[in-house]
Amino acid sequence: EKKMLEYIYKNLKYPAIARENGVSGQVVLKFVVDKNGEIGKVEVLRDPGAGLGTAASDVVMAMNKLGQKWTPGKQRGRPVSVWYTLPVKFSLQE
Repeated sequence: EKKMLEYIYKNLKYPAIARENGVSGQVVLKFVVDKNGEIGKVEVLRDPGAGLGTAASDVVMAMNKLGQKWTPGKQRGRPVSVWYTLPVKFSLQE
């Protein structure tokens, strides 16, 4: 999960409209890492607006374009799909 957060914050783009209007806050995403290591079913649970929710979900979906897959969860030694709920913070530096 640490590597996932590092990837997200390294690749996250603050939408210009949000920056220009001083919109910041926390986006909460829900998504699944399936048994093949693919990200899917991304849903924005909390969105401060001004494109922040879209920016966060776009970055999460872009993880499928990486050269390697994510490690799926395991149950009884077999790969299984795992749901994640992830907060992504957007803050403007003064």
